Amino acid sequence: MWIRCVAGTARCLLVAGALVWATSPASAQQPAVVGTDKVTAEAVDQTAPTIGRFVTLFEAVVPALLASHVTEIPVNIGDRLAAGDIIAVLDIDRLRWQVQQAKASVAQSEAGLAVARARAELAQRRLERAEGLRESTAFSQAQRDDARGEADIAAAQVQVAMAALEEANARLDTAEDDFARGTVVAPFDGVVEERHADLGEAVQPGGPVVTLVSEKALEIEADVPSQRVAALNPGASIEVTRASGEAIGTTVRAVGTVENPRTRTRRVRLVPELAELQHIPPIGEGVTVHVPISDTAVLPTVHKDAILQRRGISVVYVVVDGKAEVRPVQLGDAVGDRFVVLSGVQPGEVAVVRGNERLLPGQAVAVAPPAEGGQGDQSDAVAEAAATSDDAKESAQ
Repeated sequence: MWIRCVAGTARCLLVAGALVWATSPASAQQPAVVGTDKVTAEAVDQTAPTIGRFVTLFEAVVPALLASHVTEIPVNIGDRLAAGDIIAVLDIDRLRWQVQQAKASVAQSEAGLAVARARAELAQRRLERAEGLRESTAFSQAQRDDARGEADIAAAQVQVAMAALEEANARLDTAEDDFARGTVVAPFDGVVEERHADLGEAVQPGGPVVTLVSEKALEIEADVPSQRVAALNPGASIEVTRASGEAIGTTVRAVGTVENPRTRTRRVRLVPELAELQHIPPIGEGVTVHVPISDTAVLPTVHKDAILQRRGISVVYVVVDGKAEVRPVQLGDAVGDRFVVLSGVQPGEVAVVRGNERLLPGQAVAVAPPAEGGQGDQSDAVAEAAATSDDAKESAQ
């Protein structure tokens, strides 16, 4: 029998195989025992995978804040620090002396202010006595004017002493601040990723001491094609999977406004639900972000065991009038142990999931009754019938 069809089409190849089988003696053999599962309709969110990665919210090169040399550095790479923990201590003996000197200057200024105030009070009393003699024959205008001048000078000296005390206090604050800067502390909870300074090494203001990274304040960053960011509104829930297959719930925090002109993508930040994970993921770990590309749709799904590969084509055997009918199918995403079928089968049809490897198009089939254990236990009945089926094929040939 000659079959005319367009060369290279999968459907023609499958139809041709079915016709050859139907005209061969093997089609008259006893039915093949198979296990089946119904094609079901399920609500499916259609998504497109996009590569993302875990990033930290806090990463800082912690610097020295003054010129000195390192006298202590008690941390190493990998150490976990809490905010305020000591990272390094610089040469603070000189700074301690400066604090002591500044404190002495403050004490001296306070004493000077006390003396100035006492002199001002004395000058004021002299002026009041001179004023009291104004109605007396002992009153002297010259003495009164001298007393007024001395009182004014004494009041001015109080102001000078107060200014000197303020300056001394400022120097003390500066010295204490420098002393505190001599101890480098962690600005946030994190892990020492790199150590840039060693014991005895000279450092300059702004010079790096360690790199500190937060391992708990994490987000997921993904470069999403610009035409798909419309579904990623802040607050939207997005599913993410790790390389191990573990699913992570996330929420969109922000969508970047700048498009990369080379990749036509925009940067999206997701907040993961880390409490669901057994272990905190490392920074930089790659994940798959399932970006929605359409609204939820109800689509046919088949069990994964129903899918076979024939000459690079995905096919499914369905039972129609007691015979195996082969259907080329277009598969979508996996949903648990099932696959979405975009075309080829319809909900309610019966797909072969056990014994389908031995089937040929048009072959008669007998459905094995399901055991108490469910679909998985149909394999025993199918396996028991396999040897008999092979013998029947050999006899037919």
